[in-house]
Amino acid sequence: MHVSRDGELCHVEIFRRWPGPVIADGGDAQEPLPEQVQALLKEHGFVEHQQAPLYLWYELPPGLQAQEENARATCALVALTEAEYRVAFDPDLYDDASDGRTNSQRSVPPPEG
Repeated sequence: MHVSRDGELCHVEIFRRWPGPVIADGGDAQEPLPEQVQALLKEHGFVEHQQAPLYLWYELPPGLQAQEENARATCALVALTEAEYRVAFDPDLYDDASDGRTNSQRSVPPPEG
């Protein structure tokens, strides 16, 4: 487990490093992120980076607009939490339109009255 910047116990932490990229952090060479976490991050566009010998992290590629970064980070959050991983997530990254859990509820038309 990883301890987030806010002291929260989690498997992975997703945040924006100002004024830079969106980072997913939580593992190192001694205790790497679970393989499924790594696969889910990669599936949502995060790229692995390493600073030898110990530090390993993921970040979204440069050149994305903030809205795209937020959408990818939110989709990764959804996938990770659905797989029952604990995620410390920067609320400034949250994109309601990218959260399939909330979109599916909103796509139901209101009852006619």
